[in-house]
Amino acid sequence: MKRYTRRRVLGAGGGVALSALAGCAGVLGGAGGADTREIDTVAVAGSPGEAVAIQPQERVSLLDFFGTWCAPCKPQMAHLRTVDERFPDLHLLSITWESEEAVVADFWREYEGTWPVALDPEVRTGERYGVRRIPTLLVLAADGTETWRHVGLAAADTIVTEVERAIEAG
Repeated sequence: MKRYTRRRVLGAGGGVALSALAGCAGVLGGAGGADTREIDTVAVAGSPGEAVAIQPQERVSLLDFFGTWCAPCKPQMAHLRTVDERFPDLHLLSITWESEEAVVADFWREYEGTWPVALDPEVRTGERYGVRRIPTLLVLAADGTETWRHVGLAAADTIVTEVERAIEAG
């Protein structure tokens, strides 16, 4: 399987400047089922600094694929914070393909992240879930089935509606 790094993904399409303006890009593949594999999180406000499940069994999850360099990802943080406050039992996990922990920690503090954030510089989760652009949000039902996918900035009320739908589906 071909590996994609952030540099390779962005370099293929015109560079960091174009990606930041366009809302970011990538070219990846595949998904399916509950993903109990663990990913390491950054030790920063709201994030434990230890391994967490990407998508724990029997829990509705919201995965947020983002980049600190991504313009729409900055205002997305406030919407995600609203969702996190509304659903305390929701498994919310933000994942970046970046490798510089200090840069991610600074972003997390600046934009008041209150949930776990993980580094995935080898883009394994992006490949697993078929994420091709940043930002991308995925809502996964308790059985691991993807119930909603959104690329780009999403409003809190839209995310809330989709999380509620996944919870009701049971």
